Amino acid sequence: MSSPIKGFRASFLDAIADPFYVPESDCIRYFPDGLLVIEHGKVKALGNYEQIHAQYADIPITHYPDRLIVSGFIDTHIHFPQMEMIGSYGEQLLEWLSTYTFPTEQKFADRNYALEIASLFLDELLRNGTTTALVFTAVFPQSTDAFFEAAYCRNLRMIAGKVMMDRNAPEFLRDTATSSYLETKQLIEKWHKRDRLLYAVTPRFAITSTQSSYQMQVNF
Repeated sequence: MSSPIKGFRASFLDAIADPFYVPESDCIRYFPDGLLVIEHGKVKALGNYEQIHAQYADIPITHYPDRLIVSGFIDTHIHFPQMEMIGSYGEQLLEWLSTYTFPTEQKFADRNYALEIASLFLDELLRNGTTTALVFTAVFPQSTDAFFEAAYCRNLRMIAGKVMMDRNAPEFLRDTATSSYLETKQLIEKWHKRDRLLYAVTPRFAITSTQSSYQMQVNF
């Protein structure tokens, strides 16, 4: 059985403060030769190797010489249904939405398809060091359910929500204020604060939401 506590020796860089409130130089911590101790999947200790390694002399330590380990990145705005259209020609926004984005998002009415893309999307985030994200799904509630399921299986810290839009979009991607409210409420009850997951109420943007839709969103 693997040990519940283990260490990693490498260079470490992390952020410890908000540069809006303190000088930038005080926001970053760097250990050129550091030791990170993990116990039951959580950080137990982090510091200079020479200063703390004696406390953990009896635990297994993996050494990554000439490697830099950083804390996970956070992406505050990303659309997981757009993964398979990465690199599509950058036209004007409305042309780009109509030509590429909306037809792609229509596929997410299929929950199995949404789950497949969610798995690829989350694996790609992790491969690039992103461990937390605020994610737009599609207008279909099953796309959100599939996304949360994939994130839950990976024990990730993800915040996501069903896209809301009841105007200025193709009919196959529009909801109504009432349906959006009811579907969002059900998703919140199922996924919000489940383990490390959070739900975000996510209107697409102003031009795709009527006043009635915004009023429903305020009710949350």
